[in-house]
Amino acid sequence: MPTISDLVASGAIVKIEVELSAHEQQLRLLYGTPSFVAWLEEILAGAVPPRPLGELSPAQQIDDLFYSFLSGAPLVFNRQFRAIRAEDNAVWELKTADVRIFGWFMAKDCFVAVFGNWADIIKDHDLYRGYRIAIRRLRRELGIDATLCVKGGAPDDVLSI
Repeated sequence: MPTISDLVASGAIVKIEVELSAHEQQLRLLYGTPSFVAWLEEILAGAVPPRPLGELSPAQQIDDLFYSFLSGAPLVFNRQFRAIRAEDNAVWELKTADVRIFGWFMAKDCFVAVFGNWADIIKDHDLYRGYRIAIRRLRRELGIDATLCVKGGAPDDVLSI
């Protein structure tokens, strides 16, 4: 069974960082798969959704969400994050007006982003089940068991609130 360090060393996941203010420290950890990071780079390069919903650009929305997450700011359950389905070893969704990010919590306050997509596309094509199954498959392929997957689907299970 791999550790977080093993997954980083093998390139299975990459640490994602956002610049915090000088007086702040990172209170949570955020990782992404290489394919998620490639998708994120497209967003940061200016990609826009088919039907924008947010006032900010998608890149700004993600930056704000990641900043809040990493700085330890409270996240609003169901508005900014939620479990896709209430189950052990749940797949979670981080949310902005235009973007949905799917992954899992390896430990409390430690999220791994696996897929990102436009909110409208996910809703229009009901992609939640497919992302949930793909993430569970990825965890099996990486040899991740209960030691690197938080049990439970409640906000207190995954975040120090």
